[in-house]
Amino acid sequence: MLTRSKISDMQQKVLHHTIKKENMEDLASKYTTISFEEALELCQKYITKVTTHAFRRENDPARKREMTKAYINEFVDSQKPSVDGYYDLLQLKSALIDEITHYGPITRAMEDPAIDEIRANGPDQIFVETGGRSLAWDQHFTDREHMERIIAKLIGVSKVRLTPKIPMVNARTIEGYRVNATHAEISPYDMPAFVIRKFNKKQITPRMFVENQSFTANMYKLLSLIPKADLSWITVGATGSGKTTLNEILVKEINPLSRIITIENPSEMRLQQREEGSEHGRIRNDVLQYESVSEEDDSSPATMENLLINAMRQSPHWIGPGELRTPGEFATALRAAQTGHYFFSTLHAEGDKEAIYRFLTAYLMVSNEPAELALRNICSAVKFVIFQEKLADGTRKVTSISEVIGSEGLNPIINQIYAFEVEDVIEEGDGSHKVARIVGKHKRVGKLSPKTQQLMLKAGIKKSRFELFTQDPAADEEEVYAIDGY
Repeated sequence: MLTRSKISDMQQKVLHHTIKKENMEDLASKYTTISFEEALELCQKYITKVTTHAFRRENDPARKREMTKAYINEFVDSQKPSVDGYYDLLQLKSALIDEITHYGPITRAMEDPAIDEIRANGPDQIFVETGGRSLAWDQHFTDREHMERIIAKLIGVSKVRLTPKIPMVNARTIEGYRVNATHAEISPYDMPAFVIRKFNKKQITPRMFVENQSFTANMYKLLSLIPKADLSWITVGATGSGKTTLNEILVKEINPLSRIITIENPSEMRLQQREEGSEHGRIRNDVLQYESVSEEDDSSPATMENLLINAMRQSPHWIGPGELRTPGEFATALRAAQTGHYFFSTLHAEGDKEAIYRFLTAYLMVSNEPAELALRNICSAVKFVIFQEKLADGTRKVTSISEVIGSEGLNPIINQIYAFEVEDVIEEGDGSHKVARIVGKHKRVGKLSPKTQQLMLKAGIKKSRFELFTQDPAADEEEVYAIDGY
């Protein structure tokens, strides 16, 4: 709990502000027992009355939250309201703090780093995803109005209100998490809904990927050589499969003096690298990151496509659109690759060849090029396709690493180097708690082409670093899930 010793001098003055009796009556004493909603309204009026312009101008969410907690505590301590269902003032303080400064029944889920996604299909239908598994949440909203108040708080940063005229909103929370909310008007059950996609603030390392068996140590050796050798790549897979997280790991393998420009919506990758041993030291890598607005937002010209065009004028070695969605974005990314820039991105596809066809289909929507020529240009630009999947047991794995050799007519030539082979499914638990565990192994199934070997040598990569991948895979070749040095 916040103590007065922890509050700044400015906050102390605000808390000690004397409220004249003629301007503010004893707010709660006129009630014998009031509902929580009435107590909430009184508390909010109290806060509005005692706060100053300095408080209202405060832009730091964490600091403002702590100041608000202090006001709530003072309200309860001074008014001592009798609230139905709350026989302990500490319990009432906690509930008011949750409602005013946090997110009601989903507060704990928002603060739990193990929870990746929060979904609400109605006041009493809340689900969370943790460790790749979906679970029913153990709390719920009081009613539709309660849920709508929390939605307003979730999307408040965007300054866009959810209304029948604006029934769908994409926004970010104060914490920076992605949130999509829909109005009750478009629901057959007359209920609002929302989905919150959280990003992991914890530093993810290659070692963690290997120990979680997302890929093997040898696979990481190959993956790390792709950015080091200036070979453009795309990471493909379904929503929530971990594409952005994997790309963040790979981008950090790019030479720190190679200029990188990324465009995301919202910005998730944390790419700045500081000098060794210092959290606040000088940034050592040349990286510029932008956040685009959605195509539907006509309030700003900072769309993905426009920022991609602008990025090409800013002397980048690498351009990284967070995800390619619209035909114009695909066309601009290809144009960047054809004008001397390397690029990395993500897109939704069901495999390596499917990713190339997805690129081709989108590009042809805005281009008059013959399909065969367009495919040849795409296969010349994209050197590797990395396929990432979230399996039925919740684990996320790189299930394919493929080299793009070229094309013949309308057929992309794909050379798969690694694959994940599923051997069986083991059912664990019993009854309604039965879960499936995927049993399988990563396996090298191919070798690097002479063309890619030459590109790696020209990029200054010693042959000994990729020699393993130039040999035919052996039947007894062992893939291990242990890595040193990271």
